[in-house]
Amino acid sequence: MNNKKSLHYSFLDGIFASIMMGLTLNYVIPFSLVLGARNIEVGLLNALPQFFGSIFHLKTADIVEYVKSRLKIITIFVFLHSVSYLLILSIFLVPTHYRVLSFIFLTTVSSIFSSIVGTVWLSLMSDTVEKERYGEYFAWRGKVLGIINLVASFIAGIFLGIVKNKFLGFITLFFLAGISRLISGYFISKMEDVPIKFLPEKKFTYWQFIKRVKESNFVKYVLFVSIFNFSVYVAAPFFNVYMLRELKMSYYEYTFVTLSSAISGLFFLPFWGRVADRIGNVKIIKITSVLICFVPILWIFSKNLFYLILINAFSGYIWAGFNLATVNFIFDVASQEVRTRCVGYFNFTNGIFICLGTLASGYLATHLPILFGNSKLLTLFVFSGMLRFFTVYFFHNKFYEVRRVDVVDSKEFLFTILGIKPVMDFTKETFYPFVKRLNNK
Repeated sequence: MNNKKSLHYSFLDGIFASIMMGLTLNYVIPFSLVLGARNIEVGLLNALPQFFGSIFHLKTADIVEYVKSRLKIITIFVFLHSVSYLLILSIFLVPTHYRVLSFIFLTTVSSIFSSIVGTVWLSLMSDTVEKERYGEYFAWRGKVLGIINLVASFIAGIFLGIVKNKFLGFITLFFLAGISRLISGYFISKMEDVPIKFLPEKKFTYWQFIKRVKESNFVKYVLFVSIFNFSVYVAAPFFNVYMLRELKMSYYEYTFVTLSSAISGLFFLPFWGRVADRIGNVKIIKITSVLICFVPILWIFSKNLFYLILINAFSGYIWAGFNLATVNFIFDVASQEVRTRCVGYFNFTNGIFICLGTLASGYLATHLPILFGNSKLLTLFVFSGMLRFFTVYFFHNKFYEVRRVDVVDSKEFLFTILGIKPVMDFTKETFYPFVKRLNNK
């Protein structure tokens, strides 16, 4: 197999897939607001794509086993994914009072195709990239493609700020996203497939998978990430609503706040990749998850634009480490024969909990009391932060690293990623000789 050829075409696919994501990812909820979506509909817009996309994760491994080609499945469903974006043009023909529901439906269909692609793509890439270079390679890839995503998202924000007809502006973005995904599918089709062994004794159902929770390190990890994401998505859909509807941000301001997270994440991805290869993924997951608990709570202290950019940049830095480590851990723990099934079961469980979180968010955003800053959404953010703390506390030391890594003290690592340790080391090196001389006197 020619790994270099596959990685080359995979990278070209990633360029156009990143353009697609940049044109859409941060603008799904804003488009729904332009269409007149209420809080409950914003919740559905996040929940339903997650729910139906998750269901298909359950059968992805069976589809791969039936077709016997991961590359063929990826190519077919990337094409369908691109078509789902192009069909958003049909909202022009839908009566105004049905447009939100139509958009939710098309977004759900798009999510189903994307979910199947994501699971199989991860499985194929895990057999294409050398195992010893997972952290380094995916960090490098994430950084470069993330910059492209960032540029596309920035251009989209500027475009929306300039265009007078916002409805037409959003339609244009989603159409261009569909074209970009079509091009990415062409490059994916040029990759080389990696044969996969199907062993009957390695086949297991989802319920057999879950029932092993007491003895399985991986199942405990899946439940932690899934429940943690439930607590995250209790608030996640409404940060955009808070900025656009309650803070009345312009699209320029909104773009700067949302992109600050992406910029920060891209800048620090190489750092997280090197650290993951050296000390393992579990240490990163556990430390970053604690810091993620603080992120939504920080939103209650100020409405200042520069403050929000700062805390969103901090969020991007921490989430970059968490996301990279959660994916790499799956590669470490699952053998090739069961990796597609494990990724599918992980994505299903995670998706269901995200769906439940977003459904809860739609209800809570309307019914929670106002405790901070004359906004129910700020109460929702604090509630999400507290749920995250409880989840991290409950799953503390429930799962462990599976490969040999350098041992690093958790407190020292926490101080390092917060930037405290370098300051302490500098202070010690600067003042200790002086203090020592005084003591000697």
